[in-house]
Amino acid sequence: MTAALKLVGPVHLVGGLLLALTGFVPSAQAILSSFFPSAGSAAWSPFFVSVFGPTIASWGLLFGILVRQFFEQPNESLWRGLVLSLVVWAPLDTALCIYYGFTTGAILNAIVLLLVGALLMAARKHINPA
Repeated sequence: MTAALKLVGPVHLVGGLLLALTGFVPSAQAILSSFFPSAGSAAWSPFFVSVFGPTIASWGLLFGILVRQFFEQPNESLWRGLVLSLVVWAPLDTALCIYYGFTTGAILNAIVLLLVGALLMAARKHINPA
């Protein structure tokens, strides 16, 4: 479980960087648009999709650093920070997906939330009681 939680940040970092690169590769934009078609009233925008990549990458970097720090010095404050990152992201991102009719995004969010949430709950046992 520890190893899986340590992968969450790096996977987001790499995925975000790859998403950013799609802005420079028209064929990658076409492939991506076929996987994530325009949702409801939201128009597909190669710019917005690719510019979202650095946001995902930076979130992954920060999450990864926080996870590493947590396992070096397990404490309640760091664990709560990790949980808070999910609490901020999941409801807002999912609400936007639902509002714009991007059902696939909402489902993906639910899966990621459940998996990462379970990993964080398992990691909580590493906190040393005071």
